[in-house]
Amino acid sequence: MKQFKITAALLLCTLNIYAADSSTTGYLDWVEMDIKANVRLSLAGLGLAMPTGRKIAEERLYSAYYASIPPFIYSIPVDSSSVLGDFVERGELAPETVDKLTFDAKIVPPFISPDIQEISASYQINLSEVSSALIKHKNGADFPYIVNPKPAAVWTGIVIIAIEPLPVHGRKNSALLSPCLFPKIWDTEMRLVFDKKHTDPSIFLNSTMVNYMGSEHIFQRNASGLSSDIQKIVGNKPLRIIARGVFGINPTDPVIDAEDAREILATEANRRLLREGRVVIITQEAVLKTELRSSH
Repeated sequence: MKQFKITAALLLCTLNIYAADSSTTGYLDWVEMDIKANVRLSLAGLGLAMPTGRKIAEERLYSAYYASIPPFIYSIPVDSSSVLGDFVERGELAPETVDKLTFDAKIVPPFISPDIQEISASYQINLSEVSSALIKHKNGADFPYIVNPKPAAVWTGIVIIAIEPLPVHGRKNSALLSPCLFPKIWDTEMRLVFDKKHTDPSIFLNSTMVNYMGSEHIFQRNASGLSSDIQKIVGNKPLRIIARGVFGINPTDPVIDAEDAREILATEANRRLLREGRVVIITQEAVLKTELRSSH
């Protein structure tokens, strides 16, 4: 680990040199829960003869990538009020976790343009590891107690539909639900229904607390109306809930009807759906990708 820190520090010392004349584009895909990025580096003025200078060009391209990606990772929303960098600053997440994400990216081999004026490469970073690192508890907390619960159906999953702009609790405006790593679920009486402390941590070693998808996944032309992708998570008989609002400093938390909340919390089988992450939030395509742009 010490050697890893030294290597990262040495790389950072060279970033201002190697990242010159570079640009990074891409996005965080909330459906796939990964970052897809493309880094381009101008070769003009570097004085590198090809093919002998290719190795040096690739090293400088990678340094440009390392300069641009970590700040974007630090800006990823974790919940309604915090981004990933806040957790690092508070000592709740080791900075080496972010460094490791950056180093472990899947890389499409660098490509030099036909006119030998530019070199570029594509990178893919999966975020499940950082989600797992932020879950510290060993056992899921108890859910709110329901007095005199009514008989409830047994569902195979939970789908929360938040396609349209929704009222923001405590404000006079509406907003689209915004994705984050750990959204809370509230009911219309503003009682907390679910957050990350309720999860079973053993389930989330390589997955996330909730899943995000677009509306096409619930409007299929088949008996269930569900796509095969969403059925893998919520089964073929999920409880479908229309979100009544959103909540948070950033509007990441769906607010559901109190009766729907009681339906979920009434039985252990339904509560287990939350613990195991069998939850999909349906929202607009517009918010399912967070654009990454950086240039030097």
